Amino acid sequence: MKVYLSVPMITNRALPRAKEMARAVADAGHTITSPWVLGPLEKDGAVNIFRRDKDATEASDILVADVTDPSIGVGMEIMAAYKAGKRIILLAKKGKVTSGMLAHMDRREFVEYEAEEDVYPSLLRAL
Repeated sequence: MKVYLSVPMITNRALPRAKEMARAVADAGHTITSPWVLGPLEKDGAVNIFRRDKDATEASDILVADVTDPSIGVGMEIMAAYKAGKRIILLAKKGKVTSGMLAHMDRREFVEYEAEEDVYPSLLRAL
């Protein structure tokens, strides 16, 4: 299946966690449709990030989002996936407060992890 990996890119970026999430997606036999989230930040403005991310979200089967810390972009991607009827998996550190909208959203799976080393096995089980 095609998985859109949604992670904070500017504020609250956690690249090591994103890479563990990507490893779990790949090891579960899925393909990541948002490989740019694992690389350097795009700063030249040559890419229409809104269009690219919206289209890739809608073309994916599953959205896996890191909601451990707030991100406007991640929230927008979650809403795009929700409106497109996609399977949504939200990942957050146990004890972290997340948006009330996410807490009350139907059709979402919530995966919690205790420590960073738990990200991979927790997400792999969910996939």
